[in-house]
Amino acid sequence: MSTPYINSSFLTGFSQLIISKGGNPAELYEQAGLDKEVFLEENLQSREIKNLLIPFDKFVDLLEITSQQLKFPDVAMTLARQQNMMILAPLRSQLMDCKNVLQAVQVIVKYLKILVSSYQVEIQIEKHLSRISFFVESETIKNLVQYQDYAMASAVSILHGMLGSSFPLRSCYFLRNETDPERIAEYARYFGCPVAFNSHELALTAESSLLERDVTPLINEIDSQVNLALSSANTDLVANVSRMISLSLPNGNSSISDVAASMNYSQRTLQRKLSDRNTSYRALLDSVRFSMANQYLKSTYYRLTDIALLLGYSNLSSFSRAYFRFAGIYPMEVRKRIHYAL
Repeated sequence: MSTPYINSSFLTGFSQLIISKGGNPAELYEQAGLDKEVFLEENLQSREIKNLLIPFDKFVDLLEITSQQLKFPDVAMTLARQQNMMILAPLRSQLMDCKNVLQAVQVIVKYLKILVSSYQVEIQIEKHLSRISFFVESETIKNLVQYQDYAMASAVSILHGMLGSSFPLRSCYFLRNETDPERIAEYARYFGCPVAFNSHELALTAESSLLERDVTPLINEIDSQVNLALSSANTDLVANVSRMISLSLPNGNSSISDVAASMNYSQRTLQRKLSDRNTSYRALLDSVRFSMANQYLKSTYYRLTDIALLLGYSNLSSFSRAYFRFAGIYPMEVRKRIHYAL
């Protein structure tokens, strides 16, 4: 199987959204070829998130199937708008060092390129107008309505976190075609600017002066969302820490001090809270790495050296030794067995 993965955090809020529309999330997951254990909301109520990664193509398929089955064409934009800034929490310390929105955008773009393999974002800055363009390797995925909607709506959601919901976009451009005047008007209302379809790229433009603004509102929004998630009675601390580790590993900031800071804890407080739950940060780090490694190894899209870096190891040898200590077998052998089984 040659499929890139994305973090299961991109499904945050999906189940509640579907239930609110009278749908059955389990049936939609099954139709998209996703295991029901991927349900993030249910996993966060237990001590273990069983699927930290999901295939990128199946994520988009899920949105497409939902759109058709529930007659819910705005599912991707609705999901993106209600999702919070938790996914950016591992970047908190780096974002605090940014002097303006431009630097913050560059940090986020670099992170997304690692977190979402095969997905690229480019920024073109001119004197008066700047352009952010989105690219994905798969020709099939890039032309799908829900992929384009989710990519654009997520970007706007992040920009809203930096600048406030009233900031003005100048224009939005979609690859796909749309001829229904009512739908075009709906998109214009959602994005708050003229929207063009059948364009040569997926992109948005905004005034370049906005990029010089202070990034403090984004930090405050991340802190607010992290505090809300940690205070929720429906989530388990161990699951939340595991989730944060999975998001931090690709960025290379997976030490206990890094993860504690991203969750607004001191290192000592996080250690104590985990000890109270009869576990430790090292145990969770090892468990998350092993779980993600097993998923990555199933996809020939990733070389072993890629997997090592995505799991926060400095080189392949370090990854191989750590995996052997955990499983009693080297990852190369696991990859060979999977290959022979196909």
